[in-house]
Amino acid sequence: MKSILYALKDVFKNFFHWRGRLSKKGYWLAWQGVFIVNVILFYLLHSTYDLYNITLYQAIFYSIILWNSITFFPMLFAAMRRYHDFGKAGWRAIIFGTLGKVFILFGIIIASFTILAIIFSAGIPVNMSAFYRIMAFSIIFIIVGAILCILNIKFLLQPSDSGENAYGKPNPFYFNDKKQK
Repeated sequence: MKSILYALKDVFKNFFHWRGRLSKKGYWLAWQGVFIVNVILFYLLHSTYDLYNITLYQAIFYSIILWNSITFFPMLFAAMRRYHDFGKAGWRAIIFGTLGKVFILFGIIIASFTILAIIFSAGIPVNMSAFYRIMAFSIIFIIVGAILCILNIKFLLQPSDSGENAYGKPNPFYFNDKKQK
């Protein structure tokens, strides 16, 4: 747990720092920390839904949005440093990671509005061929986004360059706890 906290501290300390390198262990421990906080917040959100306390439910819902908004850029820049760690340009993290998520979200939004339009058409005749084309368009967006996200994960799992590369010296992740010695 201390390693996860150290990794999160390192990622937030380098909030807008995309130069340099970040080890695979450091990146994935930070990602694990962000994930654990999300799981806890979603558990609290689910628990407050059963209590019928709308104010608390909304506060936790907005805290989830706030947490994910706060962690977006630090984790993006950490991914860029992770790409640098194995010798690739950091802008690929934007292309594969961020653009993949945008494509998935855009496809889901298009599909949702199309389905809602069909449901609430109130007996008005609907052009089903147009519906199928729009749904196919949204499914293509979702598939392309999923492929980009899978490629991003594949790249983020690459082993680090052992020596110095074009982006600097290796910056191995370590946790130096004097109490453990």
